[in-house]
Amino acid sequence: MEGQSLPSPPAPTLPRPSSLSLADVFPEIPRPKTSQDEAASQADPGTLKLRESGTSYVQSAHWEAILTKIRGLKEDLVTDSKAPPGSQLFYGPNRHATRDEILAAVPSRPVVDRLIALHFDSYIITPYLIHGKKFLREYESFWKDPSATSIAWIGLMFSMLYVAAQLQTFTMEFTDGRAESLKAEYLTMKDAFREKAVQCLILARYTTGGPYILETLITVLTGEFILLKESATDGWLLIGMILHLAMRMGYHRDPDHFPGISPFEGEMRRRIWTTILQLDLVLSLEMGLPRSAAGTHIDTKQPRNLRDCDFEEDTTEMPPPRPETEWTPVLPLIAKGRLISTLGLICDVNADIDPPSYEEVIKVDALLEDVHNHAIPPVLRWETLPHFITDSPNLVIQRSQERDRKSVQICLDSALKILSFQQMLHEESQPFGRFCQLRWKVTHIFNQDVLLATSVLCLYLQDVEKFEVPKTSGQTTLSHSAEEIRQRLTTSHKIWLQMSTASAEAAKVAKALSIVLGNTEASAEDSSGPASYDSLTDLDAIPLNGFGATFNNQSRYS
Repeated sequence: MEGQSLPSPPAPTLPRPSSLSLADVFPEIPRPKTSQDEAASQADPGTLKLRESGTSYVQSAHWEAILTKIRGLKEDLVTDSKAPPGSQLFYGPNRHATRDEILAAVPSRPVVDRLIALHFDSYIITPYLIHGKKFLREYESFWKDPSATSIAWIGLMFSMLYVAAQLQTFTMEFTDGRAESLKAEYLTMKDAFREKAVQCLILARYTTGGPYILETLITVLTGEFILLKESATDGWLLIGMILHLAMRMGYHRDPDHFPGISPFEGEMRRRIWTTILQLDLVLSLEMGLPRSAAGTHIDTKQPRNLRDCDFEEDTTEMPPPRPETEWTPVLPLIAKGRLISTLGLICDVNADIDPPSYEEVIKVDALLEDVHNHAIPPVLRWETLPHFITDSPNLVIQRSQERDRKSVQICLDSALKILSFQQMLHEESQPFGRFCQLRWKVTHIFNQDVLLATSVLCLYLQDVEKFEVPKTSGQTTLSHSAEEIRQRLTTSHKIWLQMSTASAEAAKVAKALSIVLGNTEASAEDSSGPASYDSLTDLDAIPLNGFGATFNNQSRYS
């Protein structure tokens, strides 16, 4: 953001999926090395916090490290809050359960049907991990003879029930005592399901790997850290364990190397591995720490753009992928997989103890723009608001943001685009909005990108003169005025205030915006009001995504 305008570089060829390293991109650029005699690197070392509750570090590109650069804010953001519950795998009850105890905890089939249907309909992680038709056959076999079902598969089912029960609590508002009581029941169920999923993992000796282990671990992680964000540190540690367990199982090498892997299993392994890489990158960014999956030891190909109906367990030859003009549940994963290579490289550059050279910044910028322009299917690209009225809410939410070329302009344009996306999602997730039924996605998943965008704009607004390019230098002036940025931040501030009662991160950013915008008193008054993100959807209004023939939509938990 502090660099000068970048020239337009030639577009390079797309990198190999998931295996791009600094040496691949910068072989001809000599990188300065810091001698051992030097006291410190030239690069920003990041932020280290020493507190009674623990010691934490974030690198300089993290949103919280950016906020500490705002004058008068650093001390205000340092708080010793109560430690979050953390992962059940790390801090859960030490009581092991027998197989009979676990099976006795399975609810009646109507309850399980309804929750599994909700889980599949959420599209949160399921299409990337589970083949729907295969799961349906296994599900029917389980109910015919639970004693013959592997404990690992039962753990997967419990992990899906755990996420579904959590999602169900997101779709309830307190209009009467019955709704509040029902939500309390689902919260109790959620905790019980998570405990049983972890007990299944332990009983299956999950560290040895095997069928359904990775799927269960990822689903538990999704519930604990993607939806609830119970402890970012535990999430980062857990995805590291999942990554290394997957490597122990050979997921980092393409299945075509191994003739013993069927075409069906190979395709599912590619989906799961790409999901792990994505989570590794996301949770590392959230923690402000280097990613784990860096290096040239990965050659797993991207999954194909196929629906589950296109291939089965007995498929001997995989069909050609569907055109990328056609949306499938796995297409967003494919697009993200292509971005991982370049975004991961940018994370590696940011984490390097030596600052990147000007040539490296140009080259990485060219890679990012080339991947963005050529690797993201048009159906997933972000468009202006009037164009999505015929698209499904899930599709709209998965669209990407645009970027321009020049360094500062890229930061401003991207940050403002993200804030406009935040405003649109906020408005459309209100009662009677198009995303009302997906409000849980808006409130529990998208915050991290908006946190970074808000922090960048706060820093810019504080030191706008530092980033403006003088007209006499012959350079093009920035296209966004400070007043425009202030107006966008004011709108964003109102949204953060409404979320602050339920999110410590939102409260922290709202406080930062209060200082930057100079309206601390008004913010303190507004923040005492209720959050506007209570969900309104009744479960009966949620479609069952093709499982209606098996999962009873009319049954109720009682």
